[in-house]
Amino acid sequence: MGGGDELRSILVVSHGSLAKGVCEAANMIYGELENVHYLCLEKDMGIETYKQNLEKLIEKISDSDEIIVLADLRGGSPFTKAVTLLSEKGLLSKSKVITGLNLPMLLSVLFINNDITEIEVGEIMNSAKEGISLFEVDTQENDEL
Repeated sequence: MGGGDELRSILVVSHGSLAKGVCEAANMIYGELENVHYLCLEKDMGIETYKQNLEKLIEKISDSDEIIVLADLRGGSPFTKAVTLLSEKGLLSKSKVITGLNLPMLLSVLFINNDITEIEVGEIMNSAKEGISLFEVDTQENDEL
């Protein structure tokens, strides 16, 4: 990132255990994840408990120069609580919130070393979309994958 001294924090939020699973998978591929935090809205967790946990987490990363939030679903509780808390704490101006969480999305954020501008956000969203594809067997050459 920019001058090299800037701190980017990545916050991954989801329903169920999706955020944890994506982070664990990214750790296997990328290596040790620094400044990556996740919070899952588990089945039996009340929304108030989730909000309190999220508030503690956001407080912990509030001094970051850049906050990237990756959420599973636009309009879902993890997304709305993250946006609301970032707004209440005056952190939205240094945050980017992207929905449609998947593994290629998180990996693309991890591999960006400079500041994440609108151009990089477009690249992140493209890599997330390109991660979705249909495998089709070519009936002419079904020996090769």
